[in-house]
Amino acid sequence: MPRKSREYSTSKVYHVIFRGNDKQDVFYDDQDKYVFLDKIKESKKRFDYKVYSYCLMNNHIHLVIRVKDELLSKSMHNLGTRYSMYFNKKMDRRGHLFENRYLSKKVENITYFLNLCKYVHRNPENANIEKTTNYKWSSFQEYIKRTDRIIDSKVLLYYFNNDIEELKKYTLKDDKKEIINNFADLELIKKLDEEDVINIIKEKFNLEKASDVSLLEQDKMSKVIRELKEIEGTSLSQIARITKVSRYKIKRIWDK
Repeated sequence: MPRKSREYSTSKVYHVIFRGNDKQDVFYDDQDKYVFLDKIKESKKRFDYKVYSYCLMNNHIHLVIRVKDELLSKSMHNLGTRYSMYFNKKMDRRGHLFENRYLSKKVENITYFLNLCKYVHRNPENANIEKTTNYKWSSFQEYIKRTDRIIDSKVLLYYFNNDIEELKKYTLKDDKKEIINNFADLELIKKLDEEDVINIIKEKFNLEKASDVSLLEQDKMSKVIRELKEIEGTSLSQIARITKVSRYKIKRIWDK
């Protein structure tokens, strides 16, 4: 079950999510969030993309952007890497801050785009953290205050006749649960249980037991471990338990 290739949007608009590795927090204080916003500004300028909405949560980040296909991966990888370098230095830590691959979903019609921006702005309230109007770390504040520090507001406002009050009314109106779930599904990647992963390893690498990975010659084992990184729905700890290869060795191979 290798991960799927990215699907490119005909509109060039994408919903992007960065998630903390193993669900860990990626922001510890307000300074971290200010730094991330500055990294977005730098990244926007370098890769020439537009941000229509965003929301910074403690352990994940939402972005709705318009970017050229060939620059999607480059720009988002650059953004995640530059912030990770800052955060690791500050916290005196090593290793991946974000999950290895950001999530992206193409946005190709106006209704979806409008509902998506609403979902992103309502994320803190849907998570029972804070009301949308009070949450400091989403682009909703930029819209209602007309600051445009990170966002390019003209596109979203166009569909509300450039009327902030109409946008506010639309954003703050509660949605049906199925509409919310339509966007939440991107955040909830199916987690594989150990039996699933064991069967994938045995079939993919023609092994009698998944733990036989630990008995392979070094070059062959490294190749297998690198390919296991591509399986969505599992984790480093789970693979270590199943293959009997140490977390430390797996992490070294994955980080190369």
